[in-house]
Amino acid sequence: MSCTDKCDDHWSYDDPSKWSEHFPAARGLSQSPINIELDKTVAQLYPPFVFSPNYNTDEVLFTLTNTGHQVAVTLAGSTNKENQTDLSFTGGGLTGTFHFVNFHLHWGQNDRHGSEHEIEGKIFPAEAHFVHMNYETEQLAVFAFFFTVDDQSENENTEWRKYIDVADRLVNINDTANCTFNLSQLMQTDGTYFFRYMGSLTTPPCTEGVIWTIFPSEIPVKEESLDLLRDNIMRKVYRPVQPINDRIVFRSYQA
Repeated sequence: MSCTDKCDDHWSYDDPSKWSEHFPAARGLSQSPINIELDKTVAQLYPPFVFSPNYNTDEVLFTLTNTGHQVAVTLAGSTNKENQTDLSFTGGGLTGTFHFVNFHLHWGQNDRHGSEHEIEGKIFPAEAHFVHMNYETEQLAVFAFFFTVDDQSENENTEWRKYIDVADRLVNINDTANCTFNLSQLMQTDGTYFFRYMGSLTTPPCTEGVIWTIFPSEIPVKEESLDLLRDNIMRKVYRPVQPINDRIVFRSYQA
């Protein structure tokens, strides 16, 4: 079954407004994604993030899996937490050590759609999420990164092009492939300029209580690369923005 077909697990990206029929949390008041309005953000001083050394190596092996809703990337090999490669971070205003769970990409049918979060109503052609968990508290923290289309081959992020080249071949649900990635090169940030708020998973069950860190710097990717995902994997993979309600969005810099 191709990802371009509808899945039978009660949800799809065709009509996210219906998710709450099977997943009540989707009706919550702290849902993600959101539109970030800069003049309503609050400045907050955060300590720096400290990443384990394996974030900056080219030798960590990952497994890409077509889940039917996205191409998720997890650590290859053992699922035993004690034996996994150490990919973790501390700092950034979060309590405890957060361990890498997966990363994945959201995109739209064309360059006018694709990101889940927006900044001042601006929509980006794609958005990457890096999911981490504090094993002691089971708290989830997600890093989000935006993409911009740049058709100069020399400007394209080579690690993301590698992801797309592998993901493009996983045309059937449950297809997998292994590949090495350098997480630091995928994330392309110094970790000092970001937005922070409390939200939810952006896919069912849409569980709330997730700490979001949104990095506004843009990662360059060629349009032909995104077209490979649109044409061969899934046409669109994003949830529209949700009401912010009474939540506060913090920023890590002064006005």
